[in-house]
Amino acid sequence: MSQHAVLGALDTTAVARRLVHSEHPHSAPAGEQRFVLRDDMPLGHPLFNDTPGLHDPLVFVELVRRAGLHVGHRHFGVPVERPALFYRFALRLTDPAVWQDCAEGARLALEMRAEPTRTVAGVPRSLRLGGTLRLEGAEACTGSAELVFVTPTVARNHRATSRLAALVRTPADGPRPGTRPAAPSLVGRCTPDNVVVSEPVRQASTLTTTVLVDPSHPVFFTEATDSVPGLLLVEALRQSTLLAVASDGAAPCATALTWLSVHLRGHAELDLPLTCTARSAPGGIDALGRRLTRVLLTLRQAGRTTAQAEAVTAEAG
Repeated sequence: MSQHAVLGALDTTAVARRLVHSEHPHSAPAGEQRFVLRDDMPLGHPLFNDTPGLHDPLVFVELVRRAGLHVGHRHFGVPVERPALFYRFALRLTDPAVWQDCAEGARLALEMRAEPTRTVAGVPRSLRLGGTLRLEGAEACTGSAELVFVTPTVARNHRATSRLAALVRTPADGPRPGTRPAAPSLVGRCTPDNVVVSEPVRQASTLTTTVLVDPSHPVFFTEATDSVPGLLLVEALRQSTLLAVASDGAAPCATALTWLSVHLRGHAELDLPLTCTARSAPGGIDALGRRLTRVLLTLRQAGRTTAQAEAVTAEAG
């Protein structure tokens, strides 16, 4: 098997080859279908292997996105011309140690369920996805997502309205961070090319960064798009979370993101300034004795909110 065969692909072809139906429990909701994807974790991937540890939990985000797109078109009858948009996404690391302890190229298994919602004339307008990712048989994370399929006409109209709204709004007052990238070690990356947030500015308890959008990035922009890709937005939220926690005194390499919930509320334009604000607060102590930090995040552009998120990190003792 080639290195990172699934995650190195530029489309859903590799996912389609390896995604198979699994047994449908009698207790499952009507219409729900279940699937399993088995492959190796990536090796030498420009983004997913660029971490202080061996494996990057954002692998789960990309696998669910590609698998959801495939099953929507192949198994639920959604016309191929309808683009798919992430609306909500949540990720919970079952045990961060699993990501660190598994060897490079560990075997992965994604167990995914897909339930059609808002069905019209037998075709769903959206899918509710849920899944568990296992590494070498050990549960690594669980998560859920809602994937919305829109007709080309609705997509064009929504896109035009969204862009017009962004262009006519006046940016809100507040701290204005620059565009100098943050240090890779503070945001969980090893190479500067994968840093997507700027050095922050702080006002009271709020930290603000600029989201750095590079259309030539080999991972975020593998597909043609006229807006900021969802994976880049999720990565910006993740990096801003680690930056906020690091600014509160936590050692960056010892801090792990354990939970992330994202609500995408609109398109983010490629050519307009995009900022992320983060507010952190103590989150108590977990069962392993690690200090938890809760972070509330907002992505804003031209005075409007494009995404909101909540994250929890754990600091190793």
